[in-house]
Amino acid sequence: MKRSRCTRMLLPILTVTLLCFALPAWADSAGVSKAVDDAAPASRVISQKIWEYKEQGMKEFKSSALLMEELRKLGFTVTGNLKVPEDAFKEGVLPTAFKAELKGKGPGPTVAIMLEYDALSNGHACGHNLIASSGFLAAAALAKVMAATPGRLVVVGTPDEEGAVGSGKVSLAAGGYFDDADVVFITHPSDRWSLDQRLLAMKRAVFTFKGKSAHAAAAPHKGVNALRAVLLTFNCIDSLREHLRQDIRIHGIINKGGERVNVVPDLAQATFLCRALDTATMEETYGKLANCAKAAALGTGATLEFVPRKYGLTASIAVPPLNDTVKNNLAGLGVGAGRLKDFDSLASSDLGNVGYLRPTVNLWFQIAPEGTGLHTDAFREAANSDEGWKAAVIAAKAVALSAYEMLTQPAKLKAVQEAFRDAKAREGK
Repeated sequence: MKRSRCTRMLLPILTVTLLCFALPAWADSAGVSKAVDDAAPASRVISQKIWEYKEQGMKEFKSSALLMEELRKLGFTVTGNLKVPEDAFKEGVLPTAFKAELKGKGPGPTVAIMLEYDALSNGHACGHNLIASSGFLAAAALAKVMAATPGRLVVVGTPDEEGAVGSGKVSLAAGGYFDDADVVFITHPSDRWSLDQRLLAMKRAVFTFKGKSAHAAAAPHKGVNALRAVLLTFNCIDSLREHLRQDIRIHGIINKGGERVNVVPDLAQATFLCRALDTATMEETYGKLANCAKAAALGTGATLEFVPRKYGLTASIAVPPLNDTVKNNLAGLGVGAGRLKDFDSLASSDLGNVGYLRPTVNLWFQIAPEGTGLHTDAFREAANSDEGWKAAVIAAKAVALSAYEMLTQPAKLKAVQEAFRDAKAREGK
């Protein structure tokens, strides 16, 4: 049977119409990019205020209050004074931490964006005002499209990154505040653009040795030298170094070593930090460190007091598909792969405690000439400069676009989660 000419003309139109209805209503990343541009001026005001507040860790009351207020204006449900395990943070509450949530159109993934906002003694010389404002800007843009996007958007305010282990992301991770996140994003200003995710896992060990005092000249045979136990611990660790992997770092100091030169020390103490590029290797080495102290106690007759730390800093799990998503979006924003550069040195951060639990990406963005050191006055000024803000906006766009892909492209999210699980299973092997 022959089709009429009218039917033949209508079929392409009907096909296109049906395809339009079949495609999800959220399939327009251009709207996300425009939303970043629209929200940028107000977000810069937030950045400048936080830079001026320059509140140090656990004192970021004005900074956190400002961010919570602005998130509420965007429609987020915000909770502050977050409760955390007391064995992670003794007060049991992080007064300047918060969690903000915004539901999308129906069920879907949960994407989290972390903000930092603590300063140093010389102000925002690590640029955390830009971490807060670029992350806020990405969240503000996504908030504009969440009504037509599946899933949920979470913003977590993480205080005191520069402070003691346990006061920021360590406690928040232990408290379960990232348990519902499918993927996590954060940014950090730097002297370069980078997607280098390497962090050294780290844990502290404090060894206290108790001996027996005696006159060092008249009756040394009646004493037990606690300082000798500390020195033997150092020597044992030094003997161990030859057989450790190249990325492992062990460094220590003597806190107490005696009071008088003519008295056998009955109390001595040393503190060590143990680090490695992956958490499993760090934990294994930490056990060897403890064995060195036990051997020193056995060899000298001193008594060892040592309680292994429950919490330390873990290392992020690198997730290539997630890095590639951000890298591709950066390229579309004019920051090609040729501009991305890894770091020559390594450090530890509480960011690793989140990146060990959930697929996480940290985007380093350039606000100062290469070679400008973090924590310097020059970097502090760059964190409030026009050029610094331009880079922060690009970083916010890359995060917003990448987060949007995780929310709307299930296959990409699945690939990220599978890569994360596989990489974590290979740790230490």
